[in-house]
Amino acid sequence: MTDGIVCGISGWFTPHGVRYHEDRRRIEEIAAEDWTALLAHADTIGFFTRPQPAPAPPEARIYHLQITANGRTRELAINDPFESPELAKIVSLTRRCLRDRRVLTSETMTDDDVARLTASLRLIEDELGESR
Repeated sequence: MTDGIVCGISGWFTPHGVRYHEDRRRIEEIAAEDWTALLAHADTIGFFTRPQPAPAPPEARIYHLQITANGRTRELAINDPFESPELAKIVSLTRRCLRDRRVLTSETMTDDDVARLTASLRLIEDELGESR
């Protein structure tokens, strides 16, 4: 992976078993100030060298956080409840990068993104044509 983040969340129990959800963002899709804050905090808490935590109990939610930056890659499983405020903060910073900062431009959109956008615009166009 190029520089960016992957965050998977596991541990929700549903009638169909345990749920796992994953989001990814490349550095180009993240606001610069959010990426800078995330990397600064990761370095402050030793994210790239920190040992894995003890295994989580079965009822715990687990954040599977992977950061790739400047030739360094690390995946860390972070159990919720968090063992320290520093881990809670890195999860919060990561989720901010994922949730509300996806930047879509012609350079960052994949072919699938463009196809979905085109299909959505056609649907809107068809609906507008039917309502006239």
